[in-house]
Amino acid sequence: MSEKKILIVDDHGALRYILSFDLQKKGFKTLTAGTGEKGIEIAKEEKPDLILLDAMMPGIDGFETCRRLKAQEETAQIPIVMVTAKSQRKDVLEGLQSGAVSYMVKPFKFEELYNKIVEVIGAPDSPTT
Repeated sequence: MSEKKILIVDDHGALRYILSFDLQKKGFKTLTAGTGEKGIEIAKEEKPDLILLDAMMPGIDGFETCRRLKAQEETAQIPIVMVTAKSQRKDVLEGLQSGAVSYMVKPFKFEELYNKIVEVIGAPDSPTT
């Protein structure tokens, strides 16, 4: 089996690095993008098993990125978890209506995110603990 791939799309480089590092320690392969446009490009090329997507980014925001990913045949089936500081009910609803399977509000504990990932795509195939 190949490693499960997670694409992290967030404009904050430090958060991308930390999430990528922690998810790799748990046995996932990670890909990162700093913009929605780059995230769409990588998703088309790499076909990740899951996308972690920030809502607030320069250029196209996470909600529009999610809508575009869901509108394209080659990326429509990839589950998306919105991971963002936008916590108002209208934001959560917009995230889910744009196609996300789940919505997590920052700040969060890594274990909560890990549990959400496992709930959506299952445990990593080859943990490296």
